[in-house]
Amino acid sequence: MKLNVVSLKNYRLIREARVNLHTEGGTTVFVGPNNSGKTSVAEALRMFLNATQKGFGFDDFWGGTHPTFAAFEMAVLAGGNLPPLPLIRMELTFSYSDIAEDLSVAEELLMDLDDTKAEVVLRIDYCSRSPEQTAQDFKAFRIMRPEQPLTAMLKETLERQYELRHYKVSTDGNDSEMLAPSAANALLKRLVKVDFLPAQRHMEDQEASSQATKLSRLLHVHYERRFKTSDPENYAAVEAVVSAQAVELTAKYGEAFKEVTEALKLFGYPETPEILVQAELSAGGIFKDSTKIYYVASIDPAGDIEGEEAKTHQLPERFNGLGFKNLIYMVLQLKAFRDALIGEDGFRPRVHLIVVEEPEAHLHPQMQTVFLRKAQSFLSHAGEEGTQLVITTHSSHITAAAGLSAVRYFRKKGGSAGVKDLMAFKGEETAKGQGEAFEFVAKYLTLTRCDLFYADKAILIEGSVERLLLPRMIEAASAEGVDLTPSYLSIVEVGGAYAHIFKDFLEFLGIPTLIITDLDSIKVKRVKCRVDEGITTSNATLTKWLPGKVPLADIRAATPEQLTDGVIRVAFQVSETNAGLCGRSFEEAFCYANAEWLYANKGKLLGTGDLFQHADAAALIADAYNIEFPKADFAVDLMLVAGWKTPKYIKDGLAWLAGVQG
Repeated sequence: MKLNVVSLKNYRLIREARVNLHTEGGTTVFVGPNNSGKTSVAEALRMFLNATQKGFGFDDFWGGTHPTFAAFEMAVLAGGNLPPLPLIRMELTFSYSDIAEDLSVAEELLMDLDDTKAEVVLRIDYCSRSPEQTAQDFKAFRIMRPEQPLTAMLKETLERQYELRHYKVSTDGNDSEMLAPSAANALLKRLVKVDFLPAQRHMEDQEASSQATKLSRLLHVHYERRFKTSDPENYAAVEAVVSAQAVELTAKYGEAFKEVTEALKLFGYPETPEILVQAELSAGGIFKDSTKIYYVASIDPAGDIEGEEAKTHQLPERFNGLGFKNLIYMVLQLKAFRDALIGEDGFRPRVHLIVVEEPEAHLHPQMQTVFLRKAQSFLSHAGEEGTQLVITTHSSHITAAAGLSAVRYFRKKGGSAGVKDLMAFKGEETAKGQGEAFEFVAKYLTLTRCDLFYADKAILIEGSVERLLLPRMIEAASAEGVDLTPSYLSIVEVGGAYAHIFKDFLEFLGIPTLIITDLDSIKVKRVKCRVDEGITTSNATLTKWLPGKVPLADIRAATPEQLTDGVIRVAFQVSETNAGLCGRSFEEAFCYANAEWLYANKGKLLGTGDLFQHADAAALIADAYNIEFPKADFAVDLMLVAGWKTPKYIKDGLAWLAGVQG
């Protein structure tokens, strides 16, 4: 049995969202910028599926529901008809197989006899117990606190006003039937179990002062759950050894405390009841309270001691790095989740969902990738199926390792967050005959820039020169009042020949994007030429996307509106002055914008200064089109020497990007 779809409404950042879980690989990865709704969905799964309403608070309602609460308050005070109170809703779609264990659970949720759909739907509402009673309670509340709104009362009494209700729902959503609370709770235990590994795992070294660290406690859990039940003979042998030690210790305690007991008698402590210090030991208790983890560290012999072999030294748990601590803790916790899955009655919930928040903490990139790849196989131990893993992450390495099919992209727009399924996007592209374009984007992002999923804004650039210099240009723009520094920028190097392939993908993500590209003017037969001699361009981004024109004159004459598509804009070379020359490439445009500076500073440009041995700046401008620039050397020179100006087309583009909202 698998959990296929999670739909959520009115919870925290989520107004309404539908999340398709990746059931083929078993792992779904939630990506997106901070505060984009990833944790909202993860927390909702824990809250709704743990079958308790005590964790809900008024702040869990999506902010857009507040006017509805206000309307209810006004109706109460005016004595009018009561409108419905907002609810929080989660709807879960499960697929099932024809094995007996699945069918026994699925039949309790079936609403129709359509055997072509092996799916059932469970709806859980956190809703008002009785709007009428809430109205009465609010009237009484206002007598005591006449100035306080309904929301103030709900923050204090929400648990009395709201409850969880469970419904089985038809697959088309047209019919539903409420389940009795006892039946719903029993069904949930058989249907699904949710375990949650939060981002704040508190693995800091301060834990060393505690008697038993988290890792030791987790090992104790393993000892109790597995060794005690799976190997009872050895367990009994360990207990026998410990019991014998307890008897011996009791005798030694008597000798050790004899002086104390005699002294107590001097102060009139009665002989009866007599004090007896007795050792009560159990293997589990010793493991839990008196066992600590140590790490074996190798110590290489000093180089001048001939023949001495390497030795080992035991170091306490707190000496291990936070990365390894975090990895060990997560593995032990996942193992504890897996081992605790089967209840005392021997029944295993049909779906086991584990949510891991930000596993990348303290882990280097390679370790992050290994964790993702190994976690699912580790959870599917001994052929067990039904375990699904949801990972929330800000790691581009984990995102790349997961592959786009497992990625669900979260993004906040306005007052609510939404989620986008990249596989749905792939289906749309394939239907339009753009399947190959999607595969290109998928491979490109996987190999290079998965940080695009975490960006507030993006800049697509031509090549390495722009990539190296863009941070300096952004810094210069900030000094002039165009501040992009508070934004999380993703700079993606794609080249003018490929940028247009990203069109549908960027529109799908909805990220404000500036495309910095080249005019690449050509004559007939694709012969490159000066811009003022050009007929068209070899740049497919300009002809196939923005501004979507072929004649070079039309491209250069395009209005700002024609250069913009929603939150995406293209920037290409323009004249630095109304009557000035226009560059074909970044390097040529830079020369026109900085001819005086290049001429004055050529001696400081160690890699490319020889290119500017002209009579004066005017001669440099006249020759700029013909200069063959070693791109990397030119970029490094400009990085090391300050004082140059950003070409106008990039400067204008950055100003647009700073002002646009996603």
